[in-house]
Order: sequence, then C-alpha cells, then structure tokens
Amino acid sequence: MPGDEVHPTPRILLTRAELAELADAVHRAGSAGAEAGTGTGTGTAEDTGVGAVEGTGAVTRDGLAAVEASAERLLEELTLTRRLLDHCPAGVAVLDRDLRYLYLNDALARLNGFPAADHLGRRLQDVLPGLESSQQLLEQVLRTGTPQVVTVGGRTPADPSDDRRWWLGAYHRLTGPAGEVLGVAGVVLEVTDTLRGREDLVRAGNRMALFDEANRTIGATLDLRRACQALADLLVPRFADYAAVDVVDPEGTPRVPQERLPLRLRRIALATTPDLTEVSSPLGRLGEFVVHRADSPMARVLTDRRPLVLGRPPDDETMRDFTPSSERKAQFLRMGAHSGIYLPLAVHDEPVGAVMVFRAGDSPPLTDADAELLGDLTDRAATGIAHAVRFTREHETALEMQRAFLTAPTVTGPDVETLGRYLPAGAGAEVGGDWFDTLALPHGRTLLVVGDVMGHGTRAAAAMSEYRSVLRTLAVQSGTPDFILLQAERTVLTLELDRVATCLLVLLDPRRECATFANAGHVPPLLVAPDGTRTLLDLPVAPPLGVGLGSFSATTVPLSPGSVLLLCTDGLIERRDRDIESGLHALAGLPLDPAAPLPTLLDTVTAHLDPSTSEDDVAILLARTKPPNPHTAHLPHLPPGWLQDPGSTTG
Repeated sequence: MPGDEVHPTPRILLTRAELAELADAVHRAGSAGAEAGTGTGTGTAEDTGVGAVEGTGAVTRDGLAAVEASAERLLEELTLTRRLLDHCPAGVAVLDRDLRYLYLNDALARLNGFPAADHLGRRLQDVLPGLESSQQLLEQVLRTGTPQVVTVGGRTPADPSDDRRWWLGAYHRLTGPAGEVLGVAGVVLEVTDTLRGREDLVRAGNRMALFDEANRTIGATLDLRRACQALADLLVPRFADYAAVDVVDPEGTPRVPQERLPLRLRRIALATTPDLTEVSSPLGRLGEFVVHRADSPMARVLTDRRPLVLGRPPDDETMRDFTPSSERKAQFLRMGAHSGIYLPLAVHDEPVGAVMVFRAGDSPPLTDADAELLGDLTDRAATGIAHAVRFTREHETALEMQRAFLTAPTVTGPDVETLGRYLPAGAGAEVGGDWFDTLALPHGRTLLVVGDVMGHGTRAAAAMSEYRSVLRTLAVQSGTPDFILLQAERTVLTLELDRVATCLLVLLDPRRECATFANAGHVPPLLVAPDGTRTLLDLPVAPPLGVGLGSFSATTVPLSPGSVLLLCTDGLIERRDRDIESGLHALAGLPLDPAAPLPTLLDTVTAHLDPSTSEDDVAILLARTKPPNPHTAHLPHLPPGWLQDPGSTTG
C-alpha cells in the first residue's frame, strides 16, 4: 500500500464500531431508566409520604423518558447521516489539516482503487500521487476557507488502462464550535463518461463543420484547379504537413487500373507548411504527370478504393510505398517524412484521382483514426472534384472544337479587312456555341457571319459546327443574306438539329459601297462611319434559325470606304445585373476610332465592355472596308436579282 506511516486518527468522527457501541449504551441506559422508574414498594401512602414521593417519582420518570427520547432521536439522526454518507453513490471524504484521510465511503474507495481502511491516517498525495492538482486545491480550501467546485483529471490505481479519468469535486473547510480549523470535506463524482460523451459531440460537430467547409469550398466551383486546391488547403496544416491532389489522366490510364498498365496521374494541387515549401518542390510541380507502377501502393489504393496508411518507422519498404522512384525516396528522407496516407478519390467505383498526405519532423505520426476521418473527407470531396473533372474535360473539348473551327483559314474580298476574337466564359460557366466567320465571294464581295447556338457544352459546339457548315455551303451558291437564311432554315429543319441559333449575316460590297444585312434574332451591329459617327443599326429581326417561323428581311445601307462594322454575340453586352437595353447603349457609346488598327479597336471593345465578367462566351467580329483598288475598280456584270432593293423580304 503506498503512503508514509499511518498517524492516529484525530477525534473528529466516530468510527462505525464506536457508533455501534454508542447505540448499545443508549439502549442499555434507556432500559435501566425504565426499570428504576417503575419500582415495587408496598407501604401505604401515609406511611411513606406517598404524596411527596409520588410527586418526586413522576418528575424522575418524565425526565428519564425525555432524555431517552432525545438520545434515541439523536442516535437515529446520526445513524441515518452515516448511512447517507456510507451508501452515497458519490465519493465522500473527510481529511484533517494535514490532508490525511479521516473518513471516506465505499464509493470513493472504489474510485481510488484501495479499501477504505487503507486510506485512513494517510496523506492524499501518498495514496493518489497522480492527483497533484487535487492536493493544491485542498490546501487552498484549508487556507482561505472558500469552497471550491472543480473538475480534476488524472489516474488512480483503479484505472485498468492508461486512459485519463475525470472527477467533479465539491470541497469545503470544516471548523469546530470555536471556529478552529478541523480539516476539509469533499464530495467527488466521476464524470469521465460524461466528458467523453461531450468530447464525442464536439468531435462530431467539428467533423460536420469540416465536411460542410469541404462542401462549400470544393463543391462550390467547377474549376478543377480551384476545387483540388481547396481540398489541399483544407488538409494543410490542419491534418498534414504536405498534401498533393492528383487526377487520373484519361488518356494515359485505363478506366480501371490493370496489372500490366501503369497509373498516370496529373498533379493539380499542392499545399505544404512554410518550412517544407522549398525542400518539397522536387517532389512534383503543378501540372506535371506522376507515373506509378501497376503494382504500386497508389494503384492498389485506386483499385481497392481504400486508404493506405504508411506509418512509422520509415524503413525501406515503407519508403518504397511512399515514392515511385529512388530519387523521390531520397527527397522524402531529406524532408524528414515519417508517415503518410494515400487516399482514393472515386465516385460510384469510377476512379477520379488520389490524395497523398504526409507528416514530417516533430508532427505526430498519422494513424488509422486519421485515415478514417480523411477518408470520409475525401469521399465527400471526390464528388465535387468529379463534377469539376467532367466539366473541365467537356469545357476543354468544346473549346478545342471552337478554336478548331474559328482558326480555320478564312478569306475576305480584296477591299475588306477583318479581325475576330472568341472569348470563352469565365470559370464556372460552360463553353457555348458562339462563332464568327468570313467568306470571300465572287465579284469582290465578302460575307460576314456571327451566330450563337442556344445552350452550352459539347453539344452546342457540335451544333455550331453544323450551322457554320450549312451557311458556308449556301453562301457559295450565291444569294442575298435573307435568301441564305431562308435556305439555312429549311436545311436545319430537314436535318432536325435540336438547337436553335441566332444569326446575323452581312454582305459587304466595297465596289458598290454598300452592305446588306439579314438578322435572325441576333444582336444588332454597330456601324462606325469614317468621320467617327456611331450608329446601332435598327434592322428587322426574324426568329432564330431552327424555330420554323422564318420570314427573313434584307436591308441594304450605304457603306463609305473606311467604315467599320462591329458584330458580336449577346455575351458581350448582357449581364445578370443589367438589362439588354443598357448593354446596347454601352455598345453604341464605345469610343472607336475608325482609322485605328483593328487590333486596337478590338482591345478598346474588350476593355470597355469587359467580357471576363460575362457568364456566356463571346464572339466579336470587326470589319473595315477600304477604297477600291483602281486597277480592279471595273464593276463586272452581276446576275439579275443578286442584290435586291433594301427592305425586300424572302419568305
């Protein structure tokens, strides 16, 4: 039994044996008093002075009865009090001024792990050396007389493991009748389960807050880099010293990792603690590909869809799991990496990518519990990243289609210069079906086309290519813009294209110094005269192509040499926070110098209207006519009906 020598117990509390002796004495005294009060004398009243004697005897009997009743009540109260203390489920103790145990009940003895008798006469710090805070607290209560209610943590010999326990204690000073300090009393209740339950609730709340933060940051964007970086920033420094997020390369990796084929991942995001920023750079840079062996741990992680914990010690086998090459193994060792976790990113058994985290230096090693939490986190993050991957791939596909069509060689007439630009929408929006086109036609004419297929994504880009091809084919067959639109409408209905498109056609004829327009639901063009006058042309507007209600008008306006035409799609002028009329007003007010180079004019347009804030993609086409070359100014004979009167309609 721990503790120093046992001191005699001060006379503050009765022991159970003493309490039993006191009860027996009270009962014996009561019985003796009763026998004395009922004596058997035989003399008469006159002989014995019975009147006086009886009067005296009555007082004696009443006094004895009162004393016996008081003693019995006092004994009952004392006995009940001790039963309350002895059988209380909370631990109760009384200690003297040296903090030696004078009394404790069985509940406290069980909490401490020793029989009650082994406590008596010993100091608190000798019996429970692991509770130094309790020793200091009781000394303060003795010194100040101020009661204390506190929660104390530690371990006692009753603990079966190294788990820390917690007790709620209420302590107050005991004083005698004259105010002298006798000791301190305390009531102790174990609250370990309560506090652990509260900690579990706090951990659960933190866990849900973490998942909510992941949903808000990772799931709030369709930009792949932002989504992956949000996950990496969530992991470092909260859970790791280094985190890398890689995405499966669809061109270099099979749908499901196979035994003979390597795993090719593209690094999208990185995050490190400040002290590892420089030393970790050789491990991989953003955008580069990391190739893992077909039998590597990373491949197994994606195949099995389970995290892999690589813990201490960092032996050769562990480091081989960490790194796909000996060079990276050496780099990990230089960084002091000692534990890590590979985590799969997968949705519905479809591999999306993987996350690698590790800790280095003095950070505690990663454990299976960390892997469980991070696994739940990456499972939720995988959905947002998968959406971003799909969007990015579709966006890039549609954008490549746009660029392929828009960079196709275009030819203009001899007296026309053009410049076009396609601007995809900003992050979080899909590529649409906007396009522009120029086509040289016989007799020095040039056809300008700007169109916008309804919808977004790859299907819209594919429909755009069909509309573009149809209009090109019809244009070379000769005809006015309204006739081209009418034939395009019939062709689209025959082909059963599932997307409608707005379209603006302009036939430039520099030799005749005029331009003929036909509009199918599109934004009107801006005409800048050689003197700088800007006019937003008010043209008849027919329904978009593909609606089946086509009745298209051709409008011809004079066009002096040096005039500039600006054609665009609605993404240039429409915004969520302003209506179309405000956008058209801004378009008409552009400060355009008709003599400036077309690239300068285009920069002026984008600077003032800022297409980067648009939620839709933008196509812009500028065209300027030049004075006819005197060597080619002779106007050849044109087919009858080639150029109809302004305002004519083909239906």
